[in-house]
Amino acid sequence: MYRLVVLLALAALTAAQYHNPSRAQHAAILSEQRFLSGDGTFGAAYTQEDGVQFKEEADQDGNRRGSYSYVDPSGQRRTVHYTAGKDGFRASGDHLPVAPAAPHPVPPQPQYQPQPQYNPPPQPNYNNYNSQPQYTPPPQQYNNYNPPQQNYNSIPQQQYNPTTPPPHRFYPPGKLNLNRTPDGFSFSFNKS
Repeated sequence: MYRLVVLLALAALTAAQYHNPSRAQHAAILSEQRFLSGDGTFGAAYTQEDGVQFKEEADQDGNRRGSYSYVDPSGQRRTVHYTAGKDGFRASGDHLPVAPAAPHPVPPQPQYQPQPQYNPPPQPNYNNYNSQPQYTPPPQQYNNYNPPQQNYNSIPQQQYNPTTPPPHRFYPPGKLNLNRTPDGFSFSFNKS
């Protein structure tokens, strides 16, 4: 779950850094699909009117693969393909820098290891205890009881809360399709 949140945050940040904020704030979703199967596979995809596209699928072992794309300020579409799983997160794209090859590891050099030495167990010294007896007075008792004061208040006034305003329901124009199965579901939305 943590990887999904990090991945979606990365996708959102990457897509958001190249867009005009006023235009990206109001980009409508043109289509969206989601599915979940009983064997543990699931997926999601969406397309926005500002050119952002996202698609991801996961298998029952939690391995994810997907892609996202956006239109940069120069008008060129940028696409990133990624996988995430046991081997970590790996992203590739034409505009992403490629990491240099890792240098060959240097074999470890032998190091000096001292020989263990015998240390006899410590012997307790019973002659060091010379405590002098001291007088300790008994604890004193104090009576701190304060009887509670009588409190006479008038009947509390009732406070009336206003009723909840009716909810604002927004039904976006488009076609919504939800199919349920005993072991999963599929959902799709397409703007008309």
